[in-house]
Amino acid sequence: MDIKKVNEKGNTLEIKNLVIHYVSEDEVVKAVNGVDITIASGKTLGLVGETGAGKTTTALSILNLVPDPQGKIISGEVLLEGKNVLTMSDSELEELRGDKVAMIFQDPMTSLNPVLTVGDQIAEGLEIHRKISKGEALKQAKEMLELVGIPAERAGEYPYQFSGGMKQRVVIAIALACSPDLLIADEPTTALDVTIQAQVLILINDLKQKYHMSMLMITHDLGIVAEVCDEVSIVYAGRILEHGTLEDIFDNMRHPYTKGLFGALPDIEVRRTELKPIKGLMPDPTNLPSGCPFHPRCDYAMEVCSKLPPETKWLSDTHCVECHLYKDTNESML
Repeated sequence: MDIKKVNEKGNTLEIKNLVIHYVSEDEVVKAVNGVDITIASGKTLGLVGETGAGKTTTALSILNLVPDPQGKIISGEVLLEGKNVLTMSDSELEELRGDKVAMIFQDPMTSLNPVLTVGDQIAEGLEIHRKISKGEALKQAKEMLELVGIPAERAGEYPYQFSGGMKQRVVIAIALACSPDLLIADEPTTALDVTIQAQVLILINDLKQKYHMSMLMITHDLGIVAEVCDEVSIVYAGRILEHGTLEDIFDNMRHPYTKGLFGALPDIEVRRTELKPIKGLMPDPTNLPSGCPFHPRCDYAMEVCSKLPPETKWLSDTHCVECHLYKDTNESML
């Protein structure tokens, strides 16, 4: 899906026609199949989809961290403030990671080094990217801990001495220590309980505003999207099937898959309403369906859906959809 913006100079991130496969002797996993993403300066994009949709692989490409040699970037560009990350040298990537772009990974338990104090782990990036002394870096690391709600005196403690929620706060402090232009948050609250999830989301949102960062929020939780995102891209089988502003997607959803995601949510006001789960399962990425990847699960599928991939249809300046149900920008069979 070709998602274009008028003011390209104001974009922090542009991903164009990204195709990524994981290749082994026995099979080819088609993880990302032509993704286009644009994030304007200071804005947050939510990347939403089921497990296995290609969200994390897309995120890893932004840091050029797709596992090698299995991961193959078949085509596409990842432009960070106009520079293609995929063609950068190792030294350029080292300068980029943790400085211009930082990532909060899914599981805080595995994101921290168990034999280093949390203060040293925050200070490490500051020493490398800010070229400051270890003492000054540790001082700033303590300030970052305070910023995320952890007392500075705990900088000398080790990860095992922290709870899951506290560990995630430490990971956020590491990611934000160098004030990155782009923050990638890959399901940052998955391993946390509900009350801690809310605290972490508020913290991320507040710090994003404080540092005026752009953010890519990867999630399968539409509630999180409603809290923190400006725009939303709905991902399925490595494709973006619908994209729009928060209002476009929540108030005027058009793709049958998007409707299915919202239909599977419980309605707390009408307790008797039955959930409407999407039938079937995500397609096997080693054997994707022909035509539209969603057609085997779609209640509106037509003969053409199994034969031809749908083209991008723009419904407004901000809202587009990949679906054969939309013949032009003003007509729909839904």
